[in-house]
Amino acid sequence: MDSALFEQMIDSVGVGIGVYDDTGKFIYVNPQYAGLFGVDPDAIIGIPIWEINSEFEAERFDQYWNSFRVGETRTAETVHQFDNVAVDVQTITTRVDVDGQQYHLGTIQDITVRKQRERQLSQLHEVTAELIGAATPAEIAEITAMTAETILGYDRNIVRFATESGLLEPMAATDKARAKQDTQRSYELGGDTPAARAQRQGGPILVDDAADIDDEYDRGVAGSIMYLPIGEYGVLSIADDQVSAFDDTDLDLASILASTAETALRRLENERDLERKNERLEAFVDVISHDIPNHLNVASARLDLTVEEGDLTHLDQVATAHDRIEALISDMRTLVDQGKQIDAMEWLRFTDQIKLCWENCWDEQVEATLVLDGKGYLRADESRFRQLVENVLWNALEHAGETPTVRAGLLADGFYIEDDGPGIPEPKRKQVLSPGFTTAEGGGKHFGFGLAIVREIARAHDWNIAITESDEGGARFEFTGVELRQQES
Repeated sequence: MDSALFEQMIDSVGVGIGVYDDTGKFIYVNPQYAGLFGVDPDAIIGIPIWEINSEFEAERFDQYWNSFRVGETRTAETVHQFDNVAVDVQTITTRVDVDGQQYHLGTIQDITVRKQRERQLSQLHEVTAELIGAATPAEIAEITAMTAETILGYDRNIVRFATESGLLEPMAATDKARAKQDTQRSYELGGDTPAARAQRQGGPILVDDAADIDDEYDRGVAGSIMYLPIGEYGVLSIADDQVSAFDDTDLDLASILASTAETALRRLENERDLERKNERLEAFVDVISHDIPNHLNVASARLDLTVEEGDLTHLDQVATAHDRIEALISDMRTLVDQGKQIDAMEWLRFTDQIKLCWENCWDEQVEATLVLDGKGYLRADESRFRQLVENVLWNALEHAGETPTVRAGLLADGFYIEDDGPGIPEPKRKQVLSPGFTTAEGGGKHFGFGLAIVREIARAHDWNIAITESDEGGARFEFTGVELRQQES
């Protein structure tokens, strides 16, 4: 076993080799095996196998040894540890007989990278449940960016979402990405940046050296960057300071993560659409099964009285009932139309739009005052934005008293409209946004669709709506998630 020729042959093999005898102690290891632990082969000679492979037990080694036949081979995946260095390995152990003496000759191959990838893939599958269970797009973006750090091992990651304004805007990022000021960059969807191209073509783009990117953006000391499309929703970017840092496996795992995020976002969108359709369906069922039959009954009864009494004044009530039915149908149609997807938006001067809406809602019999707070522009569908504002203004003029003051202004990420009336009690604030809910008494034009339409318009813009209390105790409607700017471009 110690012949120079034998050792030369063993040393020429490209994997680790180890030989131990019936005592369990290594009598030979080649440099490749010892190199796994960063030591010389002599450091391992004489060490028992159970001190390197924890799956062996000293007291049971004889049983293991006697279970082998000469020429038998066994394969296993385990962990070898020596001198505080642990390595995932695959071992192929064979019982050999040399001059009547038996040995175990094993080839030991480092499979650390493969095992790491397997663990990463398993962890990605576990993250799938977390992503699918996320309640908001922002939560999905945050999980995606953090997963690229905790599982893939890269800590300069950003999720950018595509906006109606034609930009890829940062939605979530790791701490290092923020520290490197990566989140200060937004990309045009139609531009020639790698992020935009990846999103448009629906496939990943790998940049080995960020210095080779020819555009106007400064990416600092970034070496390598991967851009992974998240479907139609946006792009995940993963950067590393080193040039050519990513391999094919990195790209595959990152693509799986981005694809999972896309699935989660689509599920969320589908659930939201289904919820809205169900709400509208419930409203339609209520109207068709209750409100419209009530008006028809009134009309029928009045017609009977007209025939019986010959009094044509009853026909006024018949006409009123028909008008109410027509108004109900019109409101339901508006509810559906205003909730449809918005295809195009434009920049609107906030104060100009509010003034126009105020003029449309003006009632000479009401001494109302409008106060505007803040100047700037918002991006919206003009027709639907006016419908939203007018419905909120009509609600204020109807409920805020005989001399209401209505204030409209801009927020950091949206706008508000409030009044100084009695306000909306907190338990009813969610109810007033539901189709068919109304607190009005005895008027034929109050069917409870006005604020429901407001909610549908806000949803169509992907805005958030909240009802709170103004400083004067009145109702305050806040709309956030709105794209704003201070000056006209």
